[in-house]
Amino acid sequence: MKKVFLAALVFSIAVSIPAIGMAEKVVTLGIYQEPENLNTYIGVQTVITYVHRPFAEYLIDVNDRGEYVPVLAAEVPSVENGGVSKDGLTITYKLKKGVKWSDGQPFTSADVKFTWEALVNPKNLVKSRSGYELIESVETPDDYTAVVKYREYYAPYLTRFAPVLPKHILGKLENMNDAPYNRMPVGTGPFKVTEWVSGDHITMVKNPDYREADKVKIDKLFFKIIPSREVGIAQIQAGDIDGVWDLIEAQIPMMERNPEVSLCLSSALVSERLIMNHSTPVAPNNGNPDYPHPILADVKVRQAIQYAIDKQTIIDKLLYGKAQPGTTEIPDGWAHNPNVKSTEYNPKRAMQLLDQAGWKPGSDGIRKKGGTRLRLKITTTTGNKLREMVEQVLVAQMKAVGIEFYIENVPSSVLFGSWSNDADRKKGRYDILMYTTGPGIDPHQQYEGYFHSKNIPTVANGGSGYNYTRHRDAELDKWLDLAGKAPSMEKRAEAYRKAQERVAQIVPHIYLYRRVNVHVFRNNVKGWKPNGYGIIDAVETWNVADWYVE
Repeated sequence: MKKVFLAALVFSIAVSIPAIGMAEKVVTLGIYQEPENLNTYIGVQTVITYVHRPFAEYLIDVNDRGEYVPVLAAEVPSVENGGVSKDGLTITYKLKKGVKWSDGQPFTSADVKFTWEALVNPKNLVKSRSGYELIESVETPDDYTAVVKYREYYAPYLTRFAPVLPKHILGKLENMNDAPYNRMPVGTGPFKVTEWVSGDHITMVKNPDYREADKVKIDKLFFKIIPSREVGIAQIQAGDIDGVWDLIEAQIPMMERNPEVSLCLSSALVSERLIMNHSTPVAPNNGNPDYPHPILADVKVRQAIQYAIDKQTIIDKLLYGKAQPGTTEIPDGWAHNPNVKSTEYNPKRAMQLLDQAGWKPGSDGIRKKGGTRLRLKITTTTGNKLREMVEQVLVAQMKAVGIEFYIENVPSSVLFGSWSNDADRKKGRYDILMYTTGPGIDPHQQYEGYFHSKNIPTVANGGSGYNYTRHRDAELDKWLDLAGKAPSMEKRAEAYRKAQERVAQIVPHIYLYRRVNVHVFRNNVKGWKPNGYGIIDAVETWNVADWYVE
């Protein structure tokens, strides 16, 4: 009997193993925001990009090394391969063959043309038409060729058509603002949306029409809508979900103590920085670059402030050592200048520069010059504990070299307010601002906007620029103009590298540290790769086709 029982037991186990192997592979991801829709051209939330990456695809994307890679396009168009005309006005996209939408319909160049038509259609309430409004025509000589012709050169042309929209779904509608597609979209990616229960979850299943369906190892993605990051942490620790989207740096230590989860950390392209006003903050001439700031207009003072900052201490003590010191406006990627390093912490050099600039220590240690006290206001957003702690560290570090920083914070709605709302940032009524900003994978809009002298907010331009430091530098303008006009990506990259060197010399901004994208997965979820880049936003679902479950 014992032998019979053991044989039966072995047989039972043997036949059960294939059943376990055939079990549905499901990954549940916690998101603390519910998307308003899944159409990134209309919706503005970052979570939309995170949720849409599994089903939506771009002509060109960016990998984890910051390189442009073809997705729906067969190759990245360039001057060298004939995809970009010498004047940069004509971009020819050769499309991959055999691509299907998740409803089985073929993807063709007509979808590329329709995407442009939809984005310039005034009836569609899209959040931005940048670049698309400069396109004169999109020609489709065959199903696998789209020829995009611009009226004037648009430097970040590789970032357009991200994603492509399906003409056969949206082409017959008067507008796409309330289209059913926005909640139940059709895409060309490895997954397709099958269900959206408001306030609870969004379900996606493996797309059988995906051109590389055989390599997709996950059967189902389940986006669980949760109340907060903290709830997500509790649920992943309990094993109820497999991943949590978008944590903050302060939550890293708690996650590191859990051996059952892995942190997915990537350095973002955005940097926390100090923005220093070169013009007087005092009325009636505030914001006018013809009236220099009594302290910060001197480059030696700006350099001294930079030398007095111990960036690594801020990172180690407040960011748990997970961030990288700030370097330049383009901290990574194809246009980064590796020769521009993070500035050293050198308080002795800071004091030498202040001495040279005529600022002498007073009886209380704070420097003075011609009766003016070396006192500067630093402002950031209220309610941000990390920034408030950084300010306290900066106050102490400045005091050590004879500079007095005092803190006066305001709500984000006030700090980032518009010209019409009389915001201090726009009108130049500040000394030093601290916040995070940075470029996308193509830095042109950000770099020109923040650093070209033509983008100083004024009455004449209605405050449309965002060169908030109000610096004017002809050499920097020259490099930014070249970077915005050269059709060759290598020539553009070289111009941006020169611009980074010039910014390091004149110090309109001080880069404190790069922000960190923080996501968490349970250890059984494999294949994900940190990626700080992105055409729209950097999100960790960018390579979901490579994920698998152990």
